[in-house]
Amino acid sequence: MSEKITIRTAVLDDVLTMFKLIDEILDSPSTDEELQERYERYEPRFGKDSTFIYYVAENEQKKMIGLCSGGETLQCNRTVNDKVYDCEIAHMFVHKEYQHRGIGRELWRTIWNAIVERFHPNNVIVWGVNREQAHRFYRSAGGTLAGTKNVDSGILTAYVWNDLQLLD
Repeated sequence: MSEKITIRTAVLDDVLTMFKLIDEILDSPSTDEELQERYERYEPRFGKDSTFIYYVAENEQKKMIGLCSGGETLQCNRTVNDKVYDCEIAHMFVHKEYQHRGIGRELWRTIWNAIVERFHPNNVIVWGVNREQAHRFYRSAGGTLAGTKNVDSGILTAYVWNDLQLLD
């Protein structure tokens, strides 16, 4: 019997749990002070006028096991190879124990369709962690490799989409 997974819109009360899940998946723990700084940076993104959308995936026990986010592209992520991108998918994470069950694909479909319906972009960019598993996922979702950039936490790889349709 397979476990029921629920995807729902994230709320501000989810933020610290979201950060802890990302830290666990990336094996990069944050201090309490770092978590608080991230919380304060993200808090405005949950306001009614925010141009960002967040979803979380929960198991039957209401434990967060995945998340995704996206919206209008932040200035720092907007350009790759002199091309400007309208929207971005900024986070796409599924707990290791829940990977390869279609949860990531369902989170992707959910955030993709929300972005396409709300913002009507001409294109979308993802700056993902430079890991082969992420590369495979974005290629399988139709992304085209567009470049890389160095950030404090390592190398990020850009995948882009220019033919935007709603996903079934």
